[in-house]
Amino acid sequence: MTLNPPTDPAALCLGAPILLLFAFLVYVALAFVKDQGDAQRRRADLDQTMAELRVDQMSQPAFRWLVARLMEQQGYQVTWLTFDPDGPEPDLGTDFVVSKDGKRYAVLAIRYSQRPLSPGTIRRALANRARYGCDAAMVVTNGTLSGEARRLAQASGCAVIERPTLGVWITTGQQAGRALEDGSPAL
Repeated sequence: MTLNPPTDPAALCLGAPILLLFAFLVYVALAFVKDQGDAQRRRADLDQTMAELRVDQMSQPAFRWLVARLMEQQGYQVTWLTFDPDGPEPDLGTDFVVSKDGKRYAVLAIRYSQRPLSPGTIRRALANRARYGCDAAMVVTNGTLSGEARRLAQASGCAVIERPTLGVWITTGQQAGRALEDGSPAL
């Protein structure tokens, strides 16, 4: 039995597009697998950076200091707040106020990664925005937000810096520090 190639013009016209579609699907699948591997490597690098600096084990004051330094490296001017425990107003957790490009943010720096932060964290940040005469509120954490907290932050305009962005800031800061030590210009 011999196989004859198809000679029907309709079969020939359909074969090429099907072959191209198959090649495209293989390309998309390979790109997806590569992206997944890249994302896993980025998460592993982030976890390694956080572990090397012991960010998850820092005291709350040490974490606040780290966040303030990182914000300075991002171009923000940091103003530390003082709290009078005997004063008439309760401390709502704002650690410092930052300003950049004429915009002021009341910043809550929270080192907490056991579970996602609740909407109460966002509400505290928003209350402090008005208290300190800021344009916006910002929460910086080594963890993540719950879905409800994330929705509240988006709806209210509260800026949020979660673990992945904090890791990028730390990595960028380390590169800038090494560049300064080497005498080359900072990033």
